[in-house]
Amino acid sequence: MRTDLSLLRLLQVFDSQFPVGAFAHSGGVETYASLGGGLAELREILQAQIVLGWGRSELAAAHLGWRENEDTSLCRLARRVDALKVVPAVRQASVGLGRRTLELVRRLYPDVAIEVDPPHHAVVIGAAARRLGIGIEDLLTAYANNLAMGTLTAALRCMPVSPAQVQQLLVDAHDDLSRAVARALADPEGGLFTCTPALDIRSHEQAFLRTRLFQS
Repeated sequence: MRTDLSLLRLLQVFDSQFPVGAFAHSGGVETYASLGGGLAELREILQAQIVLGWGRSELAAAHLGWRENEDTSLCRLARRVDALKVVPAVRQASVGLGRRTLELVRRLYPDVAIEVDPPHHAVVIGAAARRLGIGIEDLLTAYANNLAMGTLTAALRCMPVSPAQVQQLLVDAHDDLSRAVARALADPEGGLFTCTPALDIRSHEQAFLRTRLFQS
């Protein structure tokens, strides 16, 4: 496949206008905002996510999904990912995003046949990228940036931070993101875990907030 074609497809699946509903989930950021969190807390949240959260589990799952050629193996991987997501809201968000991504990819690219159950987003995006001719390093780099921007965009909606501050946080996180991609490339099996108990608790608590901007 031509490099420009694979790049166009990569840009498409991670574009903010790709209608899968990623903007509807904050991963607990809204709970921190309700407790008075601001720029300092957002910096800590993002670092924790990259170092011990989705920077390990989601990137690892995407790489493993990219490597699998058979639907049976993809479903087995998806069940492992499902078991790792102990917070119901996080698990449901992942499945919802994955299901919509899967449906849209099938509609746009009928030749890309994927069966994943449960359709966790990281597994779906990895498998779809392989079948769309997208290289693994490009995929993981774009995915890491997309996940980081998901957190930062959510914070813009509910925390006292400015767009310029958010962009500076992203620049400051580039080294951590690069290391996370390198880890996922080198050892996806070893990276298939998370250790973010505080974030997990805040993600669960979000469903019980009196008012909410995001789904739980």
